[in-house]
Amino acid sequence: MPTRPAGPRRWATAVRAALRTFRTELGKGQAGSEGLLNPRQRADHELLDSLGVAVYVTDPAGRITYFNEAAAELWGCRPMLGDARFCGSWRLFWPNGSPMRHDECPMAVAVREQRAVHGGEAVAERPDGTRVPFAAYPTPLRDSAGHIVGALNVLVDISGRKATEAALADSEARLRAVFDTTPECIKVVASDGTLLRMNPAGLGMIEADGAGEVEGRSVFTLIAPEDLAVWQANHARVCAGEAMSWEFAVVGLRGGRRRMETHAAPLPLPGRVVAQLAITRDVTARHEAEQRQSMLAGEVDHRAKNVLAVALSVIRMTRAEDPRRFAEAVEGRIAALAHAHTLLADQHWVGAELRWVAETELAPYLAARCADSSGPPVVLAPGAVQPVAMVLHELATNAAKFGALSHAGGRLELSWTVPPDGTLRLVWDESGGPPVTTTGPPGFGSKLIEATVCSQLGGTVVQDWRPQGLRCEIVIASQWLRLDGGARSADPTPSGRMPTRAEMRDSDGGLNGPHVLLVEDEPVVALEFEMTLRRLGYQVVGPAATLGEALRLIETEERIDAAVLDINLAGSPSYPAAERLSERGVPVIFATGYGELAYEWRDGGRARVLRKPLGPGDLEAALRQLIGHDPARQPAPQDLGGRPLATPENGAGSPAVPAAAGQ
Repeated sequence: MPTRPAGPRRWATAVRAALRTFRTELGKGQAGSEGLLNPRQRADHELLDSLGVAVYVTDPAGRITYFNEAAAELWGCRPMLGDARFCGSWRLFWPNGSPMRHDECPMAVAVREQRAVHGGEAVAERPDGTRVPFAAYPTPLRDSAGHIVGALNVLVDISGRKATEAALADSEARLRAVFDTTPECIKVVASDGTLLRMNPAGLGMIEADGAGEVEGRSVFTLIAPEDLAVWQANHARVCAGEAMSWEFAVVGLRGGRRRMETHAAPLPLPGRVVAQLAITRDVTARHEAEQRQSMLAGEVDHRAKNVLAVALSVIRMTRAEDPRRFAEAVEGRIAALAHAHTLLADQHWVGAELRWVAETELAPYLAARCADSSGPPVVLAPGAVQPVAMVLHELATNAAKFGALSHAGGRLELSWTVPPDGTLRLVWDESGGPPVTTTGPPGFGSKLIEATVCSQLGGTVVQDWRPQGLRCEIVIASQWLRLDGGARSADPTPSGRMPTRAEMRDSDGGLNGPHVLLVEDEPVVALEFEMTLRRLGYQVVGPAATLGEALRLIETEERIDAAVLDINLAGSPSYPAAERLSERGVPVIFATGYGELAYEWRDGGRARVLRKPLGPGDLEAALRQLIGHDPARQPAPQDLGGRPLATPENGAGSPAVPAAAGQ
C-alpha cells in the first residue's frame, strides 16, 4: 500500500494543487496525455501518487482521464483512460450488498447533477473477488468562466472503520442479548435515584409490563419503606465511587414484595456524572427457605425435647414391684413412642394409616393369630399418631398381663368405623381370658388412656369390664382424621367439654393452696405436672389440652393464682391465653421445648420460661419465685385420687402412683 502523507494538511494542499492543475488541463483539453505534461503538471501527478489516497479525474462526460496508484490499488485494476466512466472499479455494490451500476455511483451523481457529493458510500469488488468499502468525495471542476470541465474524486478506504463498526455492532448485540436474556435484574440508576435502564427480568420482578412504566421515574418508590434509608445511603456511596453489595425488599407496582440481593458499582456517564450499575438477584425463595429451615430446626428441637419430656414422665410415673417389671413397663412405653415416631418420619410427618399404627402395636399377637384388626382406610393426622399408639400400647400391655392375651385361647378383636359425624370409633374387644376383676384404684395406664383420649384427642372412653373380657369403646374427634387423603384442618379444640375426671381430683387436700392453671397437650407430661403440683400442695385447674379449653377455664374459673402453659398446643400457640392471664394479673410459666419464644412477652417480669424436659424442682422453684408459695407450709401431699402420697421429703423416694392394670 502507498504511504499516506504525514497529515491532513499535506493531503489538502496536494488536492488543492491538483485541482488547479486538472482544471487548467481540462480547460485546454490536455488531460490524459502523459507525455504532454509539463514539469509542473508532472510534479503534481507525482505528489498525488504519493498521497496514499485514491484520486481520479474525469472529463465532463464522466470518462476517466487520470487516476493515481492508490486508486488503481483500491480498484485492483487499471481502467482504460478515456474509456471507463465514473469509476474504475471492476464491480460496485451498495453498502447493503446489492449490486450498484456505475452510473449510480457518487461520481456519476456529481457529474450528472453538477454538484459535490461528499461521503457517499459504496463497495468496490476487485477482479480477484475481494471487496473494499469506500467513501467517495466527488467534486465538479469548473473553468474561470464557471463552466464544468470535469470532476475530481477522492476515494477513502473505510475497511478499518467498517470492521470497527461491525465489531462494535457485534459487541452491542452480545451485550443486548445478555441484557435482555439474563434472569437477573440489570439496572442503571442516576445519582438522584432516576431509573435510567432496566432489563426485562428486572421489569418482571417489579411487576412492570414495560420499561415505559418505570424508566424515568424515581427508583426510591419501589424500595420497601423499612429499607429505603439504607438503600439511599448505599446508593450515594456507590455514586461516590464505591462498589457495594446489600439486601433489601422491593414493593412491585401490583403490591407484591420480594427480597433482593444487589451488587452495585459506579458507572461513569457523559458529563462527568456517575450512576449506579447494579445486578440484582431475587432471593425471596432463598430467604423463605432459610426462614423455613430455621423454623424447622426449632420445630425439630421442640419435638425432640417434647419426646424426652414424655419419656421422662413415663419413667417417673411408672411403678412396679421389682426393677425387671419396671424396666419392661418403661421400655414398652418408650418403644411405642419410638414406633409412632418412625411411622411419622416415614410419611414425612403428614400422618399415618391407623392400620399401620395398630399392626405395629399388636404385631406379636397378630403373628400368633390371637388378635385381629379390621376397619376402613383411615389416616390419622400427625398430632394423633403418637397418642393413639400410646393408647393401643397401654390396652395391649394390660391384655397381655391381666386380660385375654395373658391366657391360652384368649382372643382380641380390634375394629374401627367412621360414623356419619366423621368421628373415629375404635372398639377393643377381648374374650376367652381369665375372669376380670376391677378391684383397686385405676393405675397409670388407665389414667393415661383417659387423659389421652379425652383431653388430647377430644373424645370419650367407655370401658366395660365384662366377665369374658374387657370391651373398650373409644371415640376420637373428627379433626384428628384425614379420611379423604387430604389434610383435614386439625383444629385441636374438641367440640365437647373436657372430662371432669373426678376421681383424679384430691378429696380435700390443696383446696386452700394456690390455684394453678395447667395447659399441656401431652397427656403423659400433663399427668406428671398435675401430680407434681398436687404433691406441692397446689389446687390444679384443668389440665387443658387445647387453646379453646384454656380460654374457657380462664373465663369461668374465679380463682387462678398462676399458670403453667405449654406454648405449642397441637399447632396452636398458647399466647392468647397468656395475654388473657396477663390482663388478669396472673403470672405465667411457659414450659416449652422451643429454644426461644417466638413472641415478645411484656408483662413486667411476671413470667418464666422452663425448657423441657424439666429437671427435678424446676417447676417448684419457678412457682416459688412467682407467687412465693412454700410447700413446707401445706398439708401432706396427696395423689391424684386423694390418698396420702409418699415423697422424697418423708423418705419414701419418688412420688408413687397407685398400681393397677396397665401400670
